[in-house]
Amino acid sequence: MGPKKLIFLLAINVFFLPFIVKGQEGGRPKTPAEVVVTVDLNTPDMMSRFEIGVTHVSNRWDRGHPEAVERVIGYLGEAVRYHCQHIYGWGVDDPMPEGRGKYKWDDLDERMALFRRIPNAIPVICFCGAPVWMKDYNPKIRWQIEIAPRDENIPDFAELCAKAAARYPDVKDFIVWNEFKGYWIGDKRDVQRFTVMYNAVYDSVKNVRPDALIGGPYTSSSVSEDNLELIDYWIKNKVGAEFFTYDGWLEGWPPGSKTEEWMMENSDYFGRSSSAFSKRTNLPMWITEFYGGSSDNPYFKAANHASAYLHSLKAGTRMALLWDSPGLGHLFTRTDTRDGGMPIPHYYVVLYFNKFFGPGTQLYKTESSSKDVEVLASASKILLINKLPRPVRVDVNDRAFTLNGYEVRLMETQ
Repeated sequence: MGPKKLIFLLAINVFFLPFIVKGQEGGRPKTPAEVVVTVDLNTPDMMSRFEIGVTHVSNRWDRGHPEAVERVIGYLGEAVRYHCQHIYGWGVDDPMPEGRGKYKWDDLDERMALFRRIPNAIPVICFCGAPVWMKDYNPKIRWQIEIAPRDENIPDFAELCAKAAARYPDVKDFIVWNEFKGYWIGDKRDVQRFTVMYNAVYDSVKNVRPDALIGGPYTSSSVSEDNLELIDYWIKNKVGAEFFTYDGWLEGWPPGSKTEEWMMENSDYFGRSSSAFSKRTNLPMWITEFYGGSSDNPYFKAANHASAYLHSLKAGTRMALLWDSPGLGHLFTRTDTRDGGMPIPHYYVVLYFNKFFGPGTQLYKTESSSKDVEVLASASKILLINKLPRPVRVDVNDRAFTLNGYEVRLMETQ
């Protein structure tokens, strides 16, 4: 059974109905609308640059039940193009376990082969972490992948990155490092040493792959003074970059301490970060780890991410990479049983954004009388997000209906 037929069958399932329905109630409401939404198709607003991808890590969903795995592959092919993998760690073993010049690509080859099985997939590689022999063991660090290469081994790491870029010519986008791992002095990030490493990797990769698109510095989403100073230093001293990267948690770290109401009130978090960083650089913005609000309620999680995506899009963000989405249940149920690998509400939100509001889509002016109902419109589709846990009566260009609590609804403009 193909993914399109599965989507149709799921549409009649009551669990997913609020996220699939595209129609609306006819006639006037029996009660007055609480929220009035206006979509003006005569007034262009902005052109979308936004897309949602995934970073695959250690939870190997692709080794589950074959039927569930194939189901996920089919659904991913419908909704997601960009798929990212680190060169060491996060599901991939050391690519140089025996020292200089001795490569072991088996794990990374396997992950790249998985990406090629996904229809329409565009692979991305993150150059992190460094092989064991390039760094000093630190017993105080729980996870040794957090250690950066020694300064004298930076040329070796840069050469490894160039070898990977040459090995996978179908990969065009490369991210350098991850959250300044190993580049700290006390509680401050050592941006000077990091930039030396970044520049070495950039030059080495460009030498063998002039067509490569390389981004950094993979900083945090904070707009604090020290993070902005770090960004300014990197921008001034880098030898080149094709995109800018940062990551963050909407809730902050650790997650799980905020209420649903708080997370909805702050769903513009990534939009604010992208807007602030765009004042520093005109490079395309990539959010390399995108963590919306956490919750056991799949409808809240879908609606909160939808709102966070909307604000990211409006801020001009280019990419939002979800961390381990197929593996940790952000988009699908587990794949270890035959009936696993089924999409959950968040999946349909990702599908809607990528399919109907992706890069190159002309968006039009919209207005909502309430901050609790957000709207996005193209020439053919309207996306509505109810940020409240209760039903809301809405009127969209004189079409009236009820949005369920935390419902995300896609509807036609006419």
